[in-house]
Amino acid sequence: MAMFLLQKRLGEDTVNRALRNLLARHRFKGPPYLRTPDLIAALRAEANTEEEQALITDLWERITLYDMKVDQPTAVQRPDGKWDVTLPIEAKKFYADGKGAEKATPLAERIEVGLFTDEPGRWEFDPSNIIMMERQAIRSGRHVLRFVTDRKPAHAGVDPYNFYIDRNSWDNLGPVG
Repeated sequence: MAMFLLQKRLGEDTVNRALRNLLARHRFKGPPYLRTPDLIAALRAEANTEEEQALITDLWERITLYDMKVDQPTAVQRPDGKWDVTLPIEAKKFYADGKGAEKATPLAERIEVGLFTDEPGRWEFDPSNIIMMERQAIRSGRHVLRFVTDRKPAHAGVDPYNFYIDRNSWDNLGPVG
């Protein structure tokens, strides 16, 4: 999951370049062999922003858990034919120690939010079912995101493709009423 999220956020070319450079520096060498800190350093060398650096820290140097969920999204048709979509979200972020003790920490990240005409993950789902998929500022606590769309969504969610390590990823997506 960590590598998929890095690929999504840093870009596939960037992650591949970091891995390629790491392998080129250590190819056909004996001990000391590569360790996790070497991978982290290679990824950090390619990360360009503070947000990307923080993501690497959360994925590779901490035990980071999320608890994101949607709560009864709605869509109301406007007189002009467009849809006002309301997406209530509750989000939390935790750091855990090696013994499982968790401590809440502030969440302030840009995480993907999506609106769909069918439920992602279903056999029939394809890219034409995506009305909107964009990164939004998500913070700790409850808040409401609002969108205007041309089509009525049937489902809406935060981190709908489950890139983050979430306690219960089934509640990230909900039917639109």
